[in-house]
Amino acid sequence: MASARIDADTRILIIGAGVVGAALADDLTGHGMKSVTVVDQGPLYRTGGSSSHAPGFAFQTTGSSVMTELAKRTLDKLDGAALDGQWILKRVGGLELACEPVRLEYLHRRHNLARSWDVPARMVSADECGKLFPGLDTSTVLGGLHTPTDGVVKAVRAVEWQARRAIENGARFYGHTAVTGFRTERGRVTGVDVRPTPPVPGNPSKGDQLPEGTSFIEADLVVVCAGLWGPGLGRLLGLELPMVPMEHCSSHTSPLPSLAGLSDEVEIDLPMVRHQATGSYLRQMGDRLTWGTYEHRVIPVEQSEIASPEDYAETRVEPAIHPLTWNDLKDGWAEVQRLFPETRSCEAVDGYNGIFSFTPDGNPLLGEVPGISGLWLGESVWLTQSAGVAGVLADWIVTGDPGIDTTSLDFRRFDQTHLTRTVSIERASENYDEVYDISHPRKQTRQLRKFATTPFYVRQEALGAVFGTAQGGWERPLWYGSTEGPETASRRRDAWATYGWSPAISAEARKAVNSVGLVDRGAASVFEVRGGGAEKHLQEILTASLSLEVGTSTGAFVKGPSGGIAADLTVVRTAEDAYLVIGSSPEDVWHLRRETPHLETATIADLSSATTALALIGPDAAALLASVTRGGIPEAAMEAPVLDVGGVPVRAVAETATGVGGWTLYTATEHGLYLWDLLAAAGGKRGMALVGDEAFTALRIANGVPASGIDFGPQDTAYEAGLAERSAGACARPGHRLLVRLRLSSDRHAVVPGEPVSTNGDVIGYITSAAEDPASGRFLAFAWVDPDFAAAGTALEISHLDTMWPAKVETP
Repeated sequence: MASARIDADTRILIIGAGVVGAALADDLTGHGMKSVTVVDQGPLYRTGGSSSHAPGFAFQTTGSSVMTELAKRTLDKLDGAALDGQWILKRVGGLELACEPVRLEYLHRRHNLARSWDVPARMVSADECGKLFPGLDTSTVLGGLHTPTDGVVKAVRAVEWQARRAIENGARFYGHTAVTGFRTERGRVTGVDVRPTPPVPGNPSKGDQLPEGTSFIEADLVVVCAGLWGPGLGRLLGLELPMVPMEHCSSHTSPLPSLAGLSDEVEIDLPMVRHQATGSYLRQMGDRLTWGTYEHRVIPVEQSEIASPEDYAETRVEPAIHPLTWNDLKDGWAEVQRLFPETRSCEAVDGYNGIFSFTPDGNPLLGEVPGISGLWLGESVWLTQSAGVAGVLADWIVTGDPGIDTTSLDFRRFDQTHLTRTVSIERASENYDEVYDISHPRKQTRQLRKFATTPFYVRQEALGAVFGTAQGGWERPLWYGSTEGPETASRRRDAWATYGWSPAISAEARKAVNSVGLVDRGAASVFEVRGGGAEKHLQEILTASLSLEVGTSTGAFVKGPSGGIAADLTVVRTAEDAYLVIGSSPEDVWHLRRETPHLETATIADLSSATTALALIGPDAAALLASVTRGGIPEAAMEAPVLDVGGVPVRAVAETATGVGGWTLYTATEHGLYLWDLLAAAGGKRGMALVGDEAFTALRIANGVPASGIDFGPQDTAYEAGLAERSAGACARPGHRLLVRLRLSSDRHAVVPGEPVSTNGDVIGYITSAAEDPASGRFLAFAWVDPDFAAAGTALEISHLDTMWPAKVETP
């Protein structure tokens, strides 16, 4: 275990005693923290939040290795646990059904994801589906996916079991204590204002009573685990938390004869069932079935629509439960009756609309709140990942190292300058609507398009660009419809592998490699660090010497707490006391604002909106740039001068992300459109290609350049990611894989991220990114593989649906 970065006596306050708050208290006290307090506005331990009504489905396999790992950790922690002799987790397994060929294909893809993430799984026939869940009408079932280690969790029992463990280790739990405000001093949290809430008849609180008259609780560190009340607490801090409580329709059947005698104590002995094509799921609950569906209108819930503690006390109806809207559920009921004929003779009873939270990307909001030291989030976490998230948060808080790649979990992945409540609702609503849909890794959002555009958008649209969206909602050209590509029908690639792909992509890349390409880089994150302490501040953050002359640049990594790469930055020295730092994500600025002994003499300014950029890449980039520039152009790779490009002041920085050479030209946003027109006119005479994001990706993979946040992250060292020389005798850390590049043996095969890499049937890794090689027409992929199989020339296989496609490791 890493050494603690905070003192054991640090006063830690957790807001929310649901599945995350209770688990976090358990893990923090397990780390030796001696002063942990948990408050909740409801009674303990059925507080009235989402945990109180959760049906307990815990399917581990997702499209994300990190989210799957969190689910596995949750079930592993709860495995074998009991509360007063009552079970908490039953690993009854999961069964996903396919009644259409397209859904059966999708289950093969989910099977491959399970193999990549090391979740036991197998494809089963329709007959096997019937045997796994007797009573299922298999006449329309084509097959299924059986995941035997998935399970059902009794959420309230899990809460109390973990809370008791925490209390035994010294934690204090207080129910009926609502947080009404946060106090801070000099940018650091100092505690919370609280008020008492009334008891709920019939639901006595099991925790301690907060001393009468208490209106403020001091704390050195506060963690918000308030579930669906998170957005309201965020507003107290002036933050938009991109999470939206949603109503979700579910119900029960009346008792079924076939389940007669199955006691509430036993409750379930058959697998959970999901039928994603209809958005439906169900499981045993004693002598009944509990079931629900996502196939209904999206019903976002405002904070004002959630019952107050006083309403809860008066009505005894949990705040996270709203009345059932039957019209939203009736189609789901018809599907349950079709699949399980026995239910046609019973009724749907005890239905309700349960409330739980969704984010725009489906992932939690974790980590320290930017600008408020000591204030942390553990929000929008489902039961499935709850204990896993708590363990990560505890490690992160106590040691500074979360132990996993938090790129897709950190609250800071959302740029607060681009966030409004409308953005949160629109994108989270889309996520809810598509939660059981067939989702491709390259799928693009339909919401809030043109929400953020670079100055070049109007020209790109006129040129027939096909757009997608990047982080922060930026509209990005994927490829240009005006670029003609070769005929590829003879390759007979399947629709899934080539979803979001066009022959124009390779055509653009080839033209750039042979001549020159123009790339929109206007969505870059650009920051200025200035002041007498700027150099020393950056050196501590980058853990490297910045021996730069004014007007030169270098690449630099921000080292993560476990030695991995937390960020991949470009640093330009613009004056004796000033630097430009160029990154790719909103999180980068918070690395720069990290506290060091020199921060007081350095200021950090976010210039992202004020700056735009275009890249000229390829062998003719120099000639083209020289033709429009008054004076010389950079001669050495480190040079990053300000150029006069047709009258536009431009900072030229060597472009290294594609491996084909050239410069990225940074200028003020107001000059962007003029610069585009100038370069387009000059480039048109030289056969310049307009290069979209997909061709840019193809070039970087073809030239062996992995991408931060895609191919590697904070848990991966430069050696493991192939960014440092793999010399004789050096090796990966125990338990870590190596990033390699694979080349498929046939140009008829295309692969996508997440697909497993294997040898002799044994999975030894998975794909992180893939693209067609513009030169050969064969797909290339970056993949993490076990070190024993990372040598150039090693023959491996990639699983695609139910086939195995040969590939080889090669040295880029």
